[in-house]
Amino acid sequence: MQTQHPSATTGRIGRSDPTAGVKRLALNEYELAERWRVSVKTLRRWRQEALGCPFMKLGARVSYALADIEAFERRVSRCSTSVRAYQ
Repeated sequence: MQTQHPSATTGRIGRSDPTAGVKRLALNEYELAERWRVSVKTLRRWRQEALGCPFMKLGARVSYALADIEAFERRVSRCSTSVRAYQ
């Protein structure tokens, strides 16, 4: 018989994350800010100035498709600090 361990996310015994094993298609602005280690305010400014990654807006919710995030990360990747990321 298996022993139940407290869930790391909920702190409840016997509860599992219902989204575990589900492939994510998009991140919200808080998750992307954490991934890139920038503030949410920075992402909002980039959206306003059309500098960052393409985004989707449904009502008040802002989402970033993982495919767009990864494409943007490849596009701005540089091997040297002398090469500009933005033209």
